[in-house]
Amino acid sequence: MTDHIEDSFIKKKNRGGRPPNSIWKDINKGEAVGSGKFAASCKYCKNTWSRGEVSKLEEHLSNHCSDAPAAVVRRYMTKVMERQDKSKSSKKRKYSEGQSNMDDYHDSTELNEQRCTRINRALVKFFIACRIAFRVVEHLFFINFIKKLNAGYNTPTREVLVNQLLERELAQVNFKVNSELEKKMNLTLGLLN
Repeated sequence: MTDHIEDSFIKKKNRGGRPPNSIWKDINKGEAVGSGKFAASCKYCKNTWSRGEVSKLEEHLSNHCSDAPAAVVRRYMTKVMERQDKSKSSKKRKYSEGQSNMDDYHDSTELNEQRCTRINRALVKFFIACRIAFRVVEHLFFINFIKKLNAGYNTPTREVLVNQLLERELAQVNFKVNSELEKKMNLTLGLLN
């Protein structure tokens, strides 16, 4: 009897492993669907995912969930931005914004990551502002056109364009808007009837 009590105490005490991510305070964790992956549903808008990846869940709360409290949106917006900043700061050689390098003037076989990021951001803005279907990015004529501009640039897939690049750009825009709004005082919302 005492062995059973001691065993259960040891199991509870020595759980080990990585602590659960803070996202699970705002997202309902469902059944396990893989190693460390779970089905998930949003506590605020009830959106569901069959495989809840933490980065996607954070992007949902920061950019898409209209029912989430403002503090939650800001917290996850900050996390998304920090994740982007962390990936930017891990570069071997850093360039200041707007600084030119040799790749800007020559058609090279390989572009540095910062240049690809700038091109990708411009590409996302172009697709959104002109209301162009994302499937165009995989069209042979579009790819050939881009290769003529710079052979070293590889166009992203439609999935990368929509799921990663668009989400990053959306997070940056939302972060800038919220930063500007926090600086303002006495804002009035006009309501149309």
